[in-house]
Amino acid sequence: MIKLATLLFGLLTFAAQAHFPLLNCQLTAQQQQLSCVAGYSDGSLAGKVTLNVFNYDEEPLLSINTASDGSITFTPPKGEYYIVFDPGHESPAEFDYAELN
Repeated sequence: MIKLATLLFGLLTFAAQAHFPLLNCQLTAQQQQLSCVAGYSDGSLAGKVTLNVFNYDEEPLLSINTASDGSITFTPPKGEYYIVFDPGHESPAEFDYAELN
């Protein structure tokens, strides 16, 4: 019984520590600015992080830094692009401009 309890506690501890990066973006009311928030699946915000913007040929377009709450509002590039939030310890989160349509 003690082994089972120890195993369950270990699994719950691992589950509580496991979180994945998230990146949510939307156009502002004026439709000219993109507002994004970087965070984690456990509900925590990412803090000050760098988001990288690429075109579909994987060429870097922008490298932008979020505020201390993981948020940023900026003018998106023209054409097709995607944004990457890579905290370095999990798979990166990506936002594709096609998600806006």
